[in-house]
Amino acid sequence: MNGTRVLVTGGSGFIGRYLIEELKARGATVLGTCIGQATEGLVAVSLTDKAKLTSIIEEFAPDWIVHLAAIALVTHGDVQQIYGVNVLGTENLFNAVIDAQIPRPTMLLASTAGVYGNQQSEFLHEGLEYKPANHYSYSKMVMEMLARQYQDDIKVHVVRPFNIIGSGQSESFLIPKIVRHFYDRAPVLKLGNISSVRDYVEVHRCAWMVAELMSKQHDSPFTVNLCAGRGWTGYDVLDCLTDISGYRPDIEVADQFVRKNEVWRLVGSPERLHQLLGTDPQLPDLSKILESMYKSMK
Repeated sequence: MNGTRVLVTGGSGFIGRYLIEELKARGATVLGTCIGQATEGLVAVSLTDKAKLTSIIEEFAPDWIVHLAAIALVTHGDVQQIYGVNVLGTENLFNAVIDAQIPRPTMLLASTAGVYGNQQSEFLHEGLEYKPANHYSYSKMVMEMLARQYQDDIKVHVVRPFNIIGSGQSESFLIPKIVRHFYDRAPVLKLGNISSVRDYVEVHRCAWMVAELMSKQHDSPFTVNLCAGRGWTGYDVLDCLTDISGYRPDIEVADQFVRKNEVWRLVGSPERLHQLLGTDPQLPDLSKILESMYKSMK
């Protein structure tokens, strides 16, 4: 990707930081967006500010835009903000691309595996119908559908990440929260549905997969899972961390963490991913990811 110009929205976020590092290592020129204070390599802009988005796109003239900026926490309480950022903000970005007086960049949108919801299939493939179970997933479903309205003007690819975890993730998310409790040797850990099954992908490998997809030629827009193709329960997470730490807190199932609309199994089929990449990315298993997260705790 030497010389390729890439604009990454949400560049200061969890996945964004790793993706920018990966793209730069491949020789790309990268600019990220952030909310708040701009820093080196990051420009501050809100997705609600179409005029500024247009100006940034015109000035930077990217070949690619990777759209990561979103309200990504499933339990986020402000429903209006979820749709305002994830849907209307994305539409602002589309319109900014169209308004910018430059050759149209290719866009890659980060959706979510949550658009599948509860399905009969053991391994979720890209051809399944939408069955989102929460506002975050609904907002990403609408974002995907909205993208289709712009595909005559912009080439738009979609990735559906499953559970991306790793060092540096906010402890408002479940897995970093659990790792923190083990690291601190907290006496009690309160959780919700421990028996639900998830497909975990380490964030370095997520960034590698996105960059690798971008580095290849694609005649047609794609929608693809970013997944490992293997499921782990909450019990598996607890057992791995017990082995890593030599400790186990008392586990309590707390009503405030039990979701009424739980998705019980969210495990992806990596078949299409492997086809597009031309290889099996050889993702680390859960125990290796958790060990790295545990060792990075301070």
